[in-house]
Amino acid sequence: MRAPWLVLLLVCGCTSPLSALTSERTITVDAQRFLLRSREDAGRDVDRVASALSTATPPLSVWGGLEQSVTVHVLRDHEELERAVRRPGFDWLRAWARYDDVMLQAPSTWAPAQEPLVELLTHELTHCLMFQRSGGPDDWSKRGIPLWFREGMAVWTAKQGDKYPTLEDASSWIAQHRDLDAFKDGEALSQAWSGPVYGIAHHAFAFLVRRYGQDAVTALMARMKSGQSFHDAFTGAVGLTPRLFQKDFETYLRLKGFRDWARPVGRPPKTLRDVLPER
Repeated sequence: MRAPWLVLLLVCGCTSPLSALTSERTITVDAQRFLLRSREDAGRDVDRVASALSTATPPLSVWGGLEQSVTVHVLRDHEELERAVRRPGFDWLRAWARYDDVMLQAPSTWAPAQEPLVELLTHELTHCLMFQRSGGPDDWSKRGIPLWFREGMAVWTAKQGDKYPTLEDASSWIAQHRDLDAFKDGEALSQAWSGPVYGIAHHAFAFLVRRYGQDAVTALMARMKSGQSFHDAFTGAVGLTPRLFQKDFETYLRLKGFRDWARPVGRPPKTLRDVLPER
């Protein structure tokens, strides 16, 4: 039985850009299965995506890898991408991920080199992994995962941190925009402030991993998989609420805890515990 929204689209004659993707190709990378969908004339783009997936997939193993196969829809241009994901005006957008699919703007329109494509695919597949390990196909979007965690985890896994503002820049931006909250209002701010918002997300996630370890992240996702909200899962896995974590991170930025140029070789970077007295 067709879903009501699909029937409405058919009646109205409103077709998605995805309907033009009639060519399909299946590949397997490290036991992970991918279905590539594209227009019939997108052969070169599909070859590039297939090649990029072989490099983009292994980094996901740090979180246990994907649990389900993923379909990558290769869309002809940016206009088709915006239409497919219903995000008009996001000029910087190149891809969009959900539970088991990725909408990708054809790399020939924005990535002359292969490295940016590999990084982007690792980033988007990290989203798929997070959604799959935090819920099922029918409830993954109901966990309330904030943008800072979603994007921070994806940027961290894809090693894209050097493409965003530094810790120094993030500290300055927060100080200069005290009326804006990149944690609570990340979604609303991402269109106009994508650089600072994603930079803060990356640094906050890196702070989380350095302070509490990767096991806390996997435990957080497992708790959401069992039905907990992000807030409750974070509190249980990390030991403090997301709001208290945000305050700790912002204190770390304000006190310039990252300015630790003289630390001995092998000593980890300073955290909040290093720059604040014992309480």
